[in-house]
Formats: sequence, structure tokens, C-alpha cells
Amino acid sequence: MDMLEEEEDTAPFVLFTPESLATIHANINDLKAIKKADKQAAEEGEEEELPHHEEEPKPEPKFEAGKKLPRELIDDFPPEFVGKPIEDLDEYYDPHMTFCVIGKDKSIYRFSATNALFLLSPFNPFRRIALYLLVHPYPF
Repeated sequence: MDMLEEEEDTAPFVLFTPESLATIHANINDLKAIKKADKQAAEEGEEEELPHHEEEPKPEPKFEAGKKLPRELIDDFPPEFVGKPIEDLDEYYDPHMTFCVIGKDKSIYRFSATNALFLLSPFNPFRRIALYLLVHPYPF
């Protein structure tokens, strides 16, 4: 029961795990499949003559990189997540390969979830140390 309550308390804040990365890959593959199906339908003439324009999603301004965490989320942010990679807070970035790190000063930092230098995954200890150092301004 404690684990379930803990997950509810930190609802928007979920640690970035290999499962999170797999979910991002699945979302990207789903979007590619949808776009491919739409393109094939357009080529075959199945689509209406007037193309439907869906409004492109835009990033949420309150979750911009470099800004402070919004006031309504500061109280909910667990202190043990400071300096640790978490899943991106902005739904716009769900199909993108990104994750967030919240610094001590509650600033939002956004990083790529792709392999750094083609070698270091987001879960590599060296990369995690580098992230921690980047989001904690001197003096520690």
C-alpha cells in the first residue's frame, strides 16, 4: 500500500527508467506508423480532397527548459528526485527522446535520451554524474 500511495504523491514526477525509454520508442514507432498509413491513404486517393489540418501541439511555456518549476508543482516535488532524471513533464515531448532533471533551485533542465557520444546511455553512471554536476551550480 505504501508504494501505491508514494506513486500517487509524486504523480507528475516519475523517475526515468529503461521502461520509460522503451515507452518513448514505442510512441515514436506508433507515430511513424500513423504517418505512413496517412501518407499511403493520401497516395491512394482515399483521403478527402481538402486535407484536414490538425493543430500541431506546442510545448507548454511553464515547463520550458531553464524556467523554475511551476508553483503548483513545487510542493509536490519529492526532494529525493533532485538531480535525478525524471520523465518529461511536458506532454509535447512524449514522442521525443527527452527527459528532465530538476536542480536544487527547482529549475527545469531538459536533456536528450539518445546515447551521448554514441556510447553513453542515459543510464550510464558517468552520464548521471555529469548531469548531477550540470544541474547543481557551484558551490555544491
